[in-house]
Amino acid sequence: MLRNIPSITLKELVKLSESREKIMAQLQEIDREIVRVQKKFGIPSKESDDVAPVTVSRVPKRSTGRRARRGA
Repeated sequence: MLRNIPSITLKELVKLSESREKIMAQLQEIDREIVRVQKKFGIPSKESDDVAPVTVSRVPKRSTGRRARRGA
């Protein structure tokens, strides 16, 4: 399955994967810092269950005609 991929491309994929892992670790640390600051100042986090209900008001679309059956 992966026999036709040049070794230079595989090396590049490994390098990119390692970079992605480092960046993901940095993002996790930033997320933790955000949570610490939010808790310090009493700011509710996104995961809070105190979510306001959302209502959507719009006119339903009218069908533009009869739909054909599949395979017909």
